[in-house]
Amino acid sequence: MVYCIVYICISGGGCATARVIFVTGFKGGVGKTTVAANVAASLCALGRTVLVIDGDFGMRCMDMVLGVESETLFDCSDVLSGECSERAAMTDIPSCPGLSFIPAPMNYRARCTDKAAYAAMVDGLRGDFDYIIIDSCAEATDYYTAFAAAADEALIVTLHQSTSVRAAEKTAARLYALGLKSAALVLNGYREKFAAAGELPSIPDIIERSSVRLAGVVPFDERLPASQESAYLAFTGDKRRKASGSEIAFLNIAVRLDGGRVRLFDGVSKPKRRCDAVEIYKSVRRET
Repeated sequence: MVYCIVYICISGGGCATARVIFVTGFKGGVGKTTVAANVAASLCALGRTVLVIDGDFGMRCMDMVLGVESETLFDCSDVLSGECSERAAMTDIPSCPGLSFIPAPMNYRARCTDKAAYAAMVDGLRGDFDYIIIDSCAEATDYYTAFAAAADEALIVTLHQSTSVRAAEKTAARLYALGLKSAALVLNGYREKFAAAGELPSIPDIIERSSVRLAGVVPFDERLPASQESAYLAFTGDKRRKASGSEIAFLNIAVRLDGGRVRLFDGVSKPKRRCDAVEIYKSVRRET
């Protein structure tokens, strides 16, 4: 399998303060929460420290994906209103060393509309982590625009359909209008068989048609919903088992975010490596 773009590197790592990444989609159901959680876990598997903020005040499901729904006490609204500190609202994720989490408000109406408060919260956390990942909603709500304005860059999760890619481009335009300087697509649920048959767009087609660069491709994985239900995150658990194609795809995105060079689709179609992120990354670097 050969694609017209071999390497993609998103803005490099090694920052003194956290890079803030806003993860969104053009609508609900595209898998943005799954992508945000697993890219965060993959970064942690590479030795980085990551804070995930649930910025989707309407759905509020990141705590379930991370497996800590019964362990959170405070939330974003408590921090934004000054009722507690950022540290008090954080929950460390036991299954994923280096990963911390601040949940969305339990009550949808309990939200702050002061954009400066969002920026202050995020900026106050930059010195404590390598990355801050904000899992956002899809609608342009007041908290959507506030979190977007506080971020450095965006990942826009889209489905493997031409209409979805076009809608994601409109999302990118909206984010640029809010002041973000960088946005990239994550193609979720890629079905290689249908692309090869011409029934769905191929990777080269998407790269050629889209004005937004492609950050990663996550293959369709029928096991992902079950993994999400059981709060399994990429590269956690038994490292002796083989990594799935979707796990390697999440790792590829994490590596590019961290400034590494890795093939767009390396190891995804026929994964053979053990579920050890550092081992996989080292082998990929030797191959490239």
